[in-house]
Amino acid sequence: MIGFLFTDSLLLGIQHSFEPDHMAAVSVLASEKANNRIGLSKLIWRSSQWALGHSVTLILFSCLALLVKSALPLDLSAYAEMTVGPVMIWLGISAIRRNHQLKKMMAAHKVIAEHEHLNNALHIHGRQGEEIAMNPLSRSFWVGMLHGLAGTGGACAVALIMAASNTTTAIGIIVLQSVGIVVAMTTYSCVLAFSVSRFIERNQIAFKSLNAIVGLFSIGVGCLWIYNSFA
Repeated sequence: MIGFLFTDSLLLGIQHSFEPDHMAAVSVLASEKANNRIGLSKLIWRSSQWALGHSVTLILFSCLALLVKSALPLDLSAYAEMTVGPVMIWLGISAIRRNHQLKKMMAAHKVIAEHEHLNNALHIHGRQGEEIAMNPLSRSFWVGMLHGLAGTGGACAVALIMAASNTTTAIGIIVLQSVGIVVAMTTYSCVLAFSVSRFIERNQIAFKSLNAIVGLFSIGVGCLWIYNSFA
């Protein structure tokens, strides 16, 4: 079961990074690279910052769950294992249902991208319109954190943490899920930049089909988890 927990955590991180809102945001970055508005190094930096911000939020959720678990005298692992399957199924259904929101997400992220400057830094405007940088981290990092708060990945991460039999396993789950998110988002942003930078905009049907496959895969993993839990 521990090996299945680790595999599920890595797959969850990868699957979560392919949700429509994440793909829409990264595709905007990739299209800017195709139009020579940003360089490759900046594309990789911004994409990885988005993924890192998202992972930080999930890590905070997971650490909170770990603290709650350690503070309670009861062993919640068996009960938590029963929730992982349904949560994975819910995650897949949510991914499929969000397909109809793709066009709206693309438009929203384009507006954000057009306002980014100062090398994508978070900033305020002075009285004369000058830009004043607020911190060294990119805007993508903070937006990624917000997406982590609003997404469904946190719920599933908490369920996996609660299902872990010990602290070492829980830490492994956190690390693998974060690695899955960072690697997947950074990789497909580069692929989009070099080969299909406008693919999502011009072929939304194909993307929706891909997203549906990912959602169905998540549902399948959830069903398999439920089967193994009661086997």
